[in-house]
Amino acid sequence: MTPQAPRAAHPPPWLFGITNIPFGVSGGYTSVAMPFILRQADVSVATIGAISAAVLLPLSYQFLWAPLLDFGLPRRAWLILAAALGSLLLSLSLFLRLPSQLLPFEICCVVGQGLTGLVSSCNGALIATQVPGALHGRAAGWLNAANLGGNAVGGGLVLGMAHLYGNQAAAVGMGLVTFLPALAAVAVTEQRRETHRLAVFVPNMLRDLWNTARSRAGWTGILFCLAPVSTPALLDLFSAVAEDYHASGRTVEFTMGYGSGLATVAGALLAGRFLDRVNRRSAYLLSGALLAIVDVAMERAPLTPFAYVAGTMTYSLAAGVCFAAFTAMVFEIIAGANHSAASQYTLFDAAGWQVTSFLAWADGLGYGYFKDRHLSGPSGLLLMDALMNVAGICFLGALMAVLKARRPRPAVA
Repeated sequence: MTPQAPRAAHPPPWLFGITNIPFGVSGGYTSVAMPFILRQADVSVATIGAISAAVLLPLSYQFLWAPLLDFGLPRRAWLILAAALGSLLLSLSLFLRLPSQLLPFEICCVVGQGLTGLVSSCNGALIATQVPGALHGRAAGWLNAANLGGNAVGGGLVLGMAHLYGNQAAAVGMGLVTFLPALAAVAVTEQRRETHRLAVFVPNMLRDLWNTARSRAGWTGILFCLAPVSTPALLDLFSAVAEDYHASGRTVEFTMGYGSGLATVAGALLAGRFLDRVNRRSAYLLSGALLAIVDVAMERAPLTPFAYVAGTMTYSLAAGVCFAAFTAMVFEIIAGANHSAASQYTLFDAAGWQVTSFLAWADGLGYGYFKDRHLSGPSGLLLMDALMNVAGICFLGALMAVLKARRPRPAVA
């Protein structure tokens, strides 16, 4: 008997449910705790809005400096370094006096969020290059579960500790929770990359980018990421229509706070194993159809608090499925891009966020458009969201059918 070749070691998918926690916790701090702390310090709402917008800028333009993660240090080292520096700056912001030190506070939050955003890029590149393709679905589920769960917990953790023990204790607690999970990246064994010289790295990176852009999987993947499919934009708008459903503030706090966070985590983890058993692009379209079904069901329901809770929680569960499906599809596209995996992952991720912003804007227009035509405001919001998903599914489904029909058949002997 011939001896079997040793199996290549690879990190387990659940490991990235730990290493991506820093990204989720930092997002929870800047989106939930930071605005509340600023308001308590008598900072105006207009200024809080400007700071919140500034905090999001590094995530929108992260693709400009993401190539740094593909050069020099191993990606796991970049991950730990980004988490360490990011957690340090975010913790430092809670030691500053407000509102007298508002500018240093804003700088710490903006730069700290930008650094912890690189944690997500490192994790995406590590999964795409070190985890077998057959496990990309499960890895996508764990990655999104860490982000969504950390986001839900991060804001509450800081606010709870600040209320009980003060801002300094909250800073120490948040710093530890943001940094310590990143140390799990030490368990990732990376393949060696020839990135120690810039003259070698740049041509290899450009070659990877060009190969992805001109391949069928690459350019069709770009279309998939830019289409308004499987994009749960209503997560950012449900709290704005709670009044239409006569939902109280406590109801909104539960549904769109911890409740929504736990539901999206459950959806991402449930979708993980399913995504490893089916065609991931088909699963991506199915997740968009699932969103449209929830939209229509919620539109047909009465405007009651119960319908609000049931609808938003079901939508959040479907949103977790969508997040995992999107990420698994991106992993499949960039799996062979070892020299530019972080760069490509960040580019596709940025495209997804741009579509989410567009769909949130379109859904908001739908609220007023249908309301002028004697329908309730939430009906317009939900119908617009459903129509955009269905339109995207029809376009991408037709594209897949055409490409499949034009695929050359294997020759028959």
